[in-house]
Amino acid sequence: MGTAADVARLADLRCLASAGVALASEKGLLRFGEFRGRAAWFIVDWSRRVAQARRMNGEQWTQYAKAWTLPGSQAAWPVGIGEAASFPIIALCEGGPDLLAACAFILAEGRERDVAPVAMLGGCARIHADALQAFAGKRVRIFPHADDTGDAAANRWAEQLNEAGADVDAFSFAGLRRMDGAPVKDLCDLAAIHADDFEADRALWAMFP
Repeated sequence: MGTAADVARLADLRCLASAGVALASEKGLLRFGEFRGRAAWFIVDWSRRVAQARRMNGEQWTQYAKAWTLPGSQAAWPVGIGEAASFPIIALCEGGPDLLAACAFILAEGRERDVAPVAMLGGCARIHADALQAFAGKRVRIFPHADDTGDAAANRWAEQLNEAGADVDAFSFAGLRRMDGAPVKDLCDLAAIHADDFEADRALWAMFP
């Protein structure tokens, strides 16, 4: 599960609240260790169907790979869907960093009891057929990346989830900007806003249904 120092280091790396990163660890969705001889953090769940590693220093594994999906993984598996069984609302994210950000927002809004974070670890995959039934009857809000791949993923997942019996919508980052003025491209970008600004404008966010 990692130490408090691991959690703090990762929170600092991703510009997230430590409590949100700790929540991901408590839920069993975040683990720490070593991969390919490097300190790493892993997104995984109790099903062990998929696991993805990123380096703790923020560097890429190779010139083309910042995240490494471990051998034997089922890339289409939505991480955390089993852990979400008792929750009426699901925040469906794209990628490990956004899963951590979702946990930070869940804590900030006091939604630990009714909102569960779930993540697809790539925007090109369809949701695994074995997982679709677990979304039935749930309220699902998709948080796609603000790019063409994210738009395509949101439409693909929404179609699958609607057919599975979920009530689905999507959050748009259009027009939102980071503290440095750059466009917000994903949930992790949005979570990196200054805490005081978030608290002052809490009534405007409505992150979760």
